[in-house]
Amino acid sequence: MLTRRFSKTLRLTVLTLIVCSLFLISNRTITGELSQSIHAYLEDWIVLNGGDGKDRQILQEVIDAINGEDETHRESASRSDNAEKSIPDKLLSHSTPTAEEESRQAKLRGFYEKVFNMLSKHAPSGSSSKIRGENCQLTKDIGGRLEDQKWWYKLSYEHLSKCLQVSRKDRKMLKKKHSDYVADLASLVLPLDSYTGNGIVTVGGGKFSVLAFLMITTLRNVGTTLPVEVLIPPNEESEHEFCNNVLPEFNAKCIYLSDVLPKSVLTSFEVKGYQLKSFAIIASSFQNLLLLDADNLPIKNLDDIFESKPYKSTGLVLWPDFWRRTTSPIYYEVAGIPINYNKRVRNSIDDVTPASVYTSNPYSLSTVPMHDLEGAIPDMSTESGQLMISKRTHLGTALLSLYYNVNGPTWYYPLFSQGASGEGDKETFIAAASFYQLPFYQVRTVTGVDGYHRSSGYRGVAMLQHDFRQDYERYTHSKEDTEAKYAAGSAAYESSYNVNDFYNTYFGTYNSQEPLDVMFVHSNLPKLEPLSLSTDLMEDGQHIRSYSNLKRLHGYDIELRSFQTFNEYLCDKRVKFKYYEKTLIDEESWTSMCDYIKGRLSFLERTHDEALNKN
Repeated sequence: MLTRRFSKTLRLTVLTLIVCSLFLISNRTITGELSQSIHAYLEDWIVLNGGDGKDRQILQEVIDAINGEDETHRESASRSDNAEKSIPDKLLSHSTPTAEEESRQAKLRGFYEKVFNMLSKHAPSGSSSKIRGENCQLTKDIGGRLEDQKWWYKLSYEHLSKCLQVSRKDRKMLKKKHSDYVADLASLVLPLDSYTGNGIVTVGGGKFSVLAFLMITTLRNVGTTLPVEVLIPPNEESEHEFCNNVLPEFNAKCIYLSDVLPKSVLTSFEVKGYQLKSFAIIASSFQNLLLLDADNLPIKNLDDIFESKPYKSTGLVLWPDFWRRTTSPIYYEVAGIPINYNKRVRNSIDDVTPASVYTSNPYSLSTVPMHDLEGAIPDMSTESGQLMISKRTHLGTALLSLYYNVNGPTWYYPLFSQGASGEGDKETFIAAASFYQLPFYQVRTVTGVDGYHRSSGYRGVAMLQHDFRQDYERYTHSKEDTEAKYAAGSAAYESSYNVNDFYNTYFGTYNSQEPLDVMFVHSNLPKLEPLSLSTDLMEDGQHIRSYSNLKRLHGYDIELRSFQTFNEYLCDKRVKFKYYEKTLIDEESWTSMCDYIKGRLSFLERTHDEALNKN
C-alpha cells in the first residue's frame, strides 16, 4: 500500500527550505500577496505529499514569522488592490490575454504536460468486463428512505463483493497503476498563482452551449454577479458568436483545453461525456469554483457562497443523489484504503449519534452497509450536477479525480457504482478526497423533485438541490443536540432509534422551521432546449406546464423566463449558435422553431399568475 504520510522531520525540513529560499529570492521581504501565493504553493505541496493539519499549522507559523513587512507597504498594496477592484468586472474579464495571463497559461501547460504524461504512463490496461457474480443482489437502486431499509443488507461487504467481478490479475495491475500515479503526483508542485479568484464553470459545446447560456441568464436574473467560464470541447471550438459577442455581455467567457494543455496532449487524449467536467476544473482560471452542469439552473443569489460555511472550512461541498452508495470493495483494495470491518461509525447520513445507540451487536456487523464502516466513503451517493471545490485545498482531489475520470469508462465508473443509476463521474471527486483524507461536506437534505401529473402517471422533470449553508446550520444543530443528549456517556442501545426520525427531526417533516431553500434546479429530463422540446410538453395539441410548484422555487417561473430568453436571443436577435446552424437546415426550420417558441411563450405568460398561486 502506498504510504500517504511522510515523516515529520522530512516535512519540516522541506517546508523550511522552500520558505527560506523564497524569502531570499524576494529580497528578504514577502508582501501580503506573495505571502498568500507562497502559502497556496506550500498547501499544494502538503496535499500531494500526504501532509496533515499539523503541517498546515507549522506552515502558517513559518509564513507569519517571515512576513514582517512594514505597515506603510501593506496600506499601499491595499489601496492598489481596492483601486483594481473598483474597475467593473466586465472591463477586466474579456480583453485580449495579457502577458501575465499568457505566462500563467504557459506554466500550466508545462505542469499539465507532466500530469498527462503520468496519466498515460500509469493508465490501467484493458477494461472492466462488467460481469456480475451469480449471487449479486443489486438488481435495483437502493434509497435511503424508511421504505428502503429492508433492502439495506444488500449494501453489506458480503453482498457488494458478490457483484462486479475483477480478476486477481487485474486487481494487482490496477493497484500498481494507482499507486504509481499517486507516487508520481507527489513530485509535482503547481506553479505560483496558477489559479486565482472565484467563479462558476460549466461545459458547453453543441446544444450544451444553448443550455449554458440559459443557465447564465438565470444567474443574472436572480442577481448573481460571479464570473462564468464555459469550457468548449476541442471538437466544438467554432462557437464564435456565442463566445465573442454574447457571453461578454454577461461577465462570462469561453475557455478551452488548449489554455492549459499542450498540443501533444490534446492530440493523444480523447475527452468526452462525463470526463469533460473533470477537465473543466483544471482548465478554469478560478481557484474557488462552482462546477455546474449546463442544464442546472441556480435560482438563488450565489455571490457569497465561497465565503460561507462549510465551504470555508472544507473546500469541497457535494450534493446527494437519491440512492445509497454501492462502491465495490475492490476499489478500496485497489486504492489501498483500509476499512475497519469491526467498527461502525454512522447510520446512513447520521454520523453524529453514537453507533452504540443503533447497533445491537457491535461484534456482528455482517449485515451492516459497508459504507457505514470506518474508512469507507460516506453515504449518500453523489449527484455531481453541482459541486464546489477549492483547488488550493483540493489540488490532490482534482488530479486524482482526473485519473479516475480519464480511466472511468474502462474501470473506475463500474468500480464506484456497480451499474447503479447515473454511473459516471459522480463518485470520482469524493473518492479522491477520501483517498487523500481531505475534508468535505455532504449536504444531508434529500434531493427534491418537481414535475407534473399526466394520464400515464407522474413525470419528474427536475432534481431540486438545497442551500448548503442552511443545511450546514441544521447539521451543526443536530451535532450540538446529540452531544448534549449523550454527554453523560449513556449511549446505550435504543431499539426505538430510526435514522429517518433523525433526518426528519433536523432536516425534514418534524422540523418546525421553514423547508430549506431550493438552490439549484437540475432540469435534466427534458432539457430546456426549444428544438427538442417542440414535440414535448403537449397534451391533446395544447401546451402544458411541467413545473407545478413555483412557490418552492421562490416564485421563479423557470419555463417563462427560459422562453423569454429563447425568444429574445434565438428569434429576435438571431444569435448563431453552432448547434442550430447545423440542425436547422433552412429559414423555414428557423421560422418553425420560433413559431413554437412564441406560441409557448404566449401560453406561459397567460398562465403565469395561476401557476404562481397554485398550492
